[in-house]
Amino acid sequence: MPRLFWLVAFLLGIALIAGVNLGGPVATQAGMLLMLAGGLPHGGHDLLVARKRWQMKGNALALFIAFYVAIAGAMALAWWIAPLLALLAFLGLTAWHFSEDWDAPRDRLLRSAAGLAPIAAAVLGQPRAVSTLFAAMTDPATARLALAMVTLIAPVALLVAAVAIAMAWQTGSRRWAAAQAAALLLLAVAPPTLAFPLYFALLHSRRHIVAILDEFGTGAVGYDRPALLAALLAAIACAGWTALSPGFVDLARGIDPALAFQLLSVVAAPHLLFEAFGKNRVLATAGARPTCRVDRHQHPAAGGDMSGKS
Repeated sequence: MPRLFWLVAFLLGIALIAGVNLGGPVATQAGMLLMLAGGLPHGGHDLLVARKRWQMKGNALALFIAFYVAIAGAMALAWWIAPLLALLAFLGLTAWHFSEDWDAPRDRLLRSAAGLAPIAAAVLGQPRAVSTLFAAMTDPATARLALAMVTLIAPVALLVAAVAIAMAWQTGSRRWAAAQAAALLLLAVAPPTLAFPLYFALLHSRRHIVAILDEFGTGAVGYDRPALLAALLAAIACAGWTALSPGFVDLARGIDPALAFQLLSVVAAPHLLFEAFGKNRVLATAGARPTCRVDRHQHPAAGGDMSGKS
C-alpha cells in the first residue's frame, strides 16, 4: 500500500481532531488538485494499454480514440440535458469501478455494493456537504432525489464493504483491508471534497497506475515515460473541459469542485467501458481454443485484468 496514503490520512485525522476547518477554500482547493493531478491521469494509461496489450494500431487505434472521445462527449452532454441521469450514471459507474479493487465477494452485485461504500460513507456521514456538492453539480431538487436514493442503499453498501474488508483481512490482504477501513472512516467524518480525492488519488488510482507500469515497464510502446503521457492526456482533458465550462478554473476562486467532479465523470465513463471491454476480451481469450496463435500473441496478459489489483 502506498505510504503517501497513510501519511495524508494521518495528517487529515490530526487536522480533524484539532478542529481545523477542512471545508474551507484552501482545503477544498488542495483536494481538487489532488483529485485532478493525482487521480485523473490513471485513466490516461488506457491508450498505452490499447497499444501494448491489445496491439491496436493504425485504423483500429484511430477508431478506439474516436469511440473514447464520443463516450466522453456523451457524458458531458448528459450533464446539460439530463443532470439527474448524469449524476446517477456517475455514481453507478463509480461504484462499479471501485468494485474492481476487490477480489471478494465473488458476486458481481455484492462487489458493486462494496464499490459504492465510499460514496455511502460520505452520504451517511456528511449528508449536508454531499447534498451541497450534488446541488452544485445539478440543481437542489435533483440533489435531494439523488441523495435520498443513495441513502436508501447506503447501509447495505457499508455492510457489504465491512464483510469484504473482513474477508480481505482473513485472507492475508491486511494492509489493503486496513487502508480501505481507514478511507471509509475518513469519508464519513471529513468533507467529501477532501476525503474523496484522498481515496481516489492515493488509494484506488495509485494502485491501478502501479499495476499498469509494473506490467509494461517504463519503455512501453516506445514511450520513455508512460506516466508523463498519461499526465499529458489528463491535462488535455482539463483544458478541453475548461473550454466547455469556463467556470471550471477561476483565477480568484480556483477550481470549481462541482465542475471538477463532473470532469471526473466525463473521463471515467470511457475509461470504465474500456476496462469492461478488456475484461470481456480476456474472458473470450481464456475460453478460446489454444490453437489460435494470433490470440495468444495479442493477449499476453490474458491471465490478468485491468483493475490494478496486485
